[in-house]
Amino acid sequence: MTKLPEPEDLQMLRHRFARTIEVWVAYNTFLSREVFVGEDKICLNNLVVEQTTHTLLIAYYSFVFSLFDPSAVNFKNITEKVLPHLPQDAHEARDLVLEQWKNIEKPLAIIRNNIGFHHSTSQKGAKAGYQNYANIHPLATELIMNGLRVFFRRVDGVFESREPFGIAPDEEDTVALMAYVRKLNEHIVQNPHEEIFKNLRALLSDF
Repeated sequence: MTKLPEPEDLQMLRHRFARTIEVWVAYNTFLSREVFVGEDKICLNNLVVEQTTHTLLIAYYSFVFSLFDPSAVNFKNITEKVLPHLPQDAHEARDLVLEQWKNIEKPLAIIRNNIGFHHSTSQKGAKAGYQNYANIHPLATELIMNGLRVFFRRVDGVFESREPFGIAPDEEDTVALMAYVRKLNEHIVQNPHEEIFKNLRALLSDF
C-alpha cells in the first residue's frame, strides 16, 4: 500500500512527541536510579539524583502539556483531520488519551505555568505549582504516553513520515501495547487519585 504524504502540522506534532519521549526516558532513568553516582561522577550523591529526578518530572509534565497546547501543536485538532485514514485502535487510543488529558489539564497547566516552562515570581504561585502534583493521578501521563505511542505507530503505517524512527515495531508488539493502555485505564478508573493520595497521607501521618 502506498502511504499518504504526511501533513506538515502532523509532522511537527510527531516531532514534538519524539522530544517528549526523550524527556520521559530521562525522567524514568533517574527515577529508576539507572545513573552513576560517586565523587568522580556528575551525580556526586543520591541527593543530586533525587533533586534531578524532581526537576525532570517538572520538565516531563511541561512537555506533555505542550502536546495539547491550543496555541501550538494541539494534538486534538491536528489528529482529528487524519482519523478517517486510521484503524480502530488508533481511534480508541486517541479517545483514551484525550479523556485522561481532560482529567489532568488544569493541574498540569498550573505546574507548567508556575514551576515548569514558566516560573512564578511569588512563593504563593510556586507553592500552587507544587501542590497540584496531588491533583494528577500517578499513572495519568503513563497512559497518555503509551496511548500516543500506539496512535503514532498507526500513523506511521498510513503516512510517509518525514522523520522515520528506526525499525517499525511488530504488529504483535503494538497490539500488546494497546492492551497495556486499556489495563492502565481500567486501573486508573478503579483507583482514583483522590483515594491514592488519601491513603498516602494516612500512611505518612504515622511517621
